Amino acid sequence: MVHLVFQHRKGSRNIGDRECCPAYWMPFDAQKTVQSLTDIVPPCDLAIFGGGQIYASVVEAVTQRAAAARHCVTWAIGLQAAKRRVEGADQFQARMSLIGCRDAGVTGTEYVPCATCLAPGLQTADAPTRDAVLYLHATKSDAVQRPDGIPCRTNHDGTLAEALAFIASGETVITNSFHGTYWAMLMGRKVLCLPFSAKFRGFARMPALADPGDWLGDMSRAHALPGYREDCIAANYAFRDKVMNLI
Repeated sequence: MVHLVFQHRKGSRNIGDRECCPAYWMPFDAQKTVQSLTDIVPPCDLAIFGGGQIYASVVEAVTQRAAAARHCVTWAIGLQAAKRRVEGADQFQARMSLIGCRDAGVTGTEYVPCATCLAPGLQTADAPTRDAVLYLHATKSDAVQRPDGIPCRTNHDGTLAEALAFIASGETVITNSFHGTYWAMLMGRKVLCLPFSAKFRGFARMPALADPGDWLGDMSRAHALPGYREDCIAANYAFRDKVMNLI
């Protein structure tokens, strides 16, 4: 049987990084092994790395610990804000069979958004019960305006199911979390994104953006993206077919 090895930030406190492995959400007709990015890849047909903003870590993993894999692929890694000239970058580029990137339009990559678009909590989200919620990055939010009366949660709090239920509870979601932005858009919520880096500018369809320190006056610009979840699911299955055709 075909053997696939998946590596990602398996033990991360960041819920998006912890849950973004495609092995958790998609069927593969293969034996599957899920590892941390720091593990040595065992002999396998395919090693799949991602997703997340992990370019430098993936370069290290591929060039130093993945010699036993026949093919190496990335799945939904972020490159929009990545420093691409890291040690081993040329060796990495030559080794890769496919580079799947969550940012649209990056030369030399295949677009594939995060596989968490297939999470059941996105498909069965309850109707909103609050006008607005604030979903924040646990370590990047010192400058974010936090008005009284708007419920708040961070991307280190609880489980994926709990995070999705909280995001779903808001008719409008204000967030500086990449995955918080993504999940809110997938749910069809009105989204106001408070970017702290260029990584928020790679979505195939863009949310409204605002200044993290002064966003209250921009809430009326928050908007939903109908059909976005279906687009992301289709892109993941199309990429899976390309990956499996390598074998």
